[in-house]
Amino acid sequence: MTKTSLVEAVLKEACALSDACWAARVSYSLNGWSLLESHRLTKKREACLRDFLADKANSAWLGGALSGGRSRSRACDLDPDCRKVFIFPSYAGENWLFVVSAAENLSKASQQVWRLAAMAIPSGDDAADQTHQLKQAVTEMEEIQQELRARIAAQREAESRLVQAAKLAAVGEMAAGIAHELNNPLTSVVGFTELSIESLSIESPLRHDLELVLREANRARSVVRRLLDFARQREVVRTRGDINEIVDEVVVLTKHLLLTSGVELRMKLKPGLPWVLIDRNQIKQVLLNLVNNALYAMPNGGMMAIETWEQERHGAPFVALAVRDSGEGISPQNLERIFEPFFTTRGDQGGTGLGLSVTYGIVTEHGGVIEVESQVNSGSSFLVYFPLQEQEV
Repeated sequence: MTKTSLVEAVLKEACALSDACWAARVSYSLNGWSLLESHRLTKKREACLRDFLADKANSAWLGGALSGGRSRSRACDLDPDCRKVFIFPSYAGENWLFVVSAAENLSKASQQVWRLAAMAIPSGDDAADQTHQLKQAVTEMEEIQQELRARIAAQREAESRLVQAAKLAAVGEMAAGIAHELNNPLTSVVGFTELSIESLSIESPLRHDLELVLREANRARSVVRRLLDFARQREVVRTRGDINEIVDEVVVLTKHLLLTSGVELRMKLKPGLPWVLIDRNQIKQVLLNLVNNALYAMPNGGMMAIETWEQERHGAPFVALAVRDSGEGISPQNLERIFEPFFTTRGDQGGTGLGLSVTYGIVTEHGGVIEVESQVNSGSSFLVYFPLQEQEV
């Protein structure tokens, strides 16, 4: 490989990996600046570049970069499509540099690509050495470009997460406000219904109807109260509690959603389970997240089972909680990532990827363990284990 073909290959690769419109290598001698190799340099651009090199002010600017050994940039009308020029001097001790034109600015990663490109041009004529250095430089440039793309993708993902988090916060505030608005008229309904019942005789045909209204209003108030308790931010307070009781409370909150989703709920709660040391609101959130996750996995209905039991693991006693569904299941490639924050397969359906990651964090903070078993088209089972020794305080 000749040095000319080597330089042309470097120019081509660097342009492909950067934001450059075109690039050229120019050298300085007693006769001034001359154009050597180039890439994407049309005849019109070449004529403009030669005029640029012939200008004394530009010649001094280029010479300053060459003698100082540092890259420079400035706005320039050298090309109608590219309004900024960057220069990258040789690192091999020779009197040449790269002239690179860009539409506006070259990113930091693109500038690093061109610095590496300048280092890739050797001073000697050994073809084997040139080929080796070229391959090494190209590899480094590709790695930088991949890192740049990864950073851009991460930035876009972070921006998307912030937008989604803001939406979730707004929805949470709105839900709490709606719950308060519902609670006030329900209080009035309960109060006036009770007064009406007291004013009626036992034999009144209206008494039975009003008692039904009172029961349903109290049930609605209970649901609203639980929703407010769940949405309200509180300090973490751990007390000894009954897992079965928490399951019953969450089922009340989700019963209507289960019915409208065509999902059959089966509960198998072992009576007399030992109490565990937990934060009730946080464990409600864990169970609610698992129930919602199961519902999403059964868009056409199905069967959900919630079970509790006592189990020994590695010689230590645990209370176990399982949420099983007959849904779509989780693919093997996603199974290892489901607890990662913001990982979701339901982004187009409003999924945030936060439910399971929050669930994992709460369970581990309680000293517990969460595991998942799943097969595609056969359903999933989430198993949560709470250590009993944590209750001994």
